[in-house]
Amino acid sequence: MPITVHMHEKNSRCLKIIAEYGQEYGKEDPIRVLYHGYGHYDVLRSPINGGLSKLWTKR
Repeated sequence: MPITVHMHEKNSRCLKIIAEYGQEYGKEDPIRVLYHGYGHYDVLRSPINGGLSKLWTKR
């Protein structure tokens, strides 16, 4: 179960991947969280169709 940590890019509405953990355990049921920069995280939902939303970007 991989965990991907995202953070808002400054001056844009895009999310940037800042950390990835657990890829060695497979790709099933990934967890995506949004880091706010001060110790607070929110869980991000994946789009229903499994694709990436417009907010998702590459590193």
